[in-house]
Amino acid sequence: MSVNLTSLTARLQVLLDDPDEAIWSGTLLEECIRLAVAEVQRVCPYALTIAGLDDAMESNLDQDLRLSPLVLQLAQRQALRQRQVQRSERFHPDPQRLRQELLSPVSDEGFQSVLDQVRRYFLQRSSTSPIDFY
Repeated sequence: MSVNLTSLTARLQVLLDDPDEAIWSGTLLEECIRLAVAEVQRVCPYALTIAGLDDAMESNLDQDLRLSPLVLQLAQRQALRQRQVQRSERFHPDPQRLRQELLSPVSDEGFQSVLDQVRRYFLQRSSTSPIDFY
């Protein structure tokens, strides 16, 4: 399956149980995907691209390691956080009442652990040393 912005958005809509964009707009989901790619980019040694996102013509998201499931999970998490913040601000305008566990169904430590595994994967296969010795 080719990975492009349209296919990732459709898969994200299925994950969010919103295939007809009743809750999340396509523009918001695109931004969630963009933020998820930026988060994965922190541990990836090459520039990640998705066809259709930010004028990219081709995708390399699944080139070396299948990163699209991780990007989808991070985008889903971002969309759910966005929705929770909107609903919380509407019903509880006091930001003190927001609790971190309400904003994320998966712990930050869980995602950090996966990102660390991706970082180790690329470091183990790198032809250059991550530390410069003088």
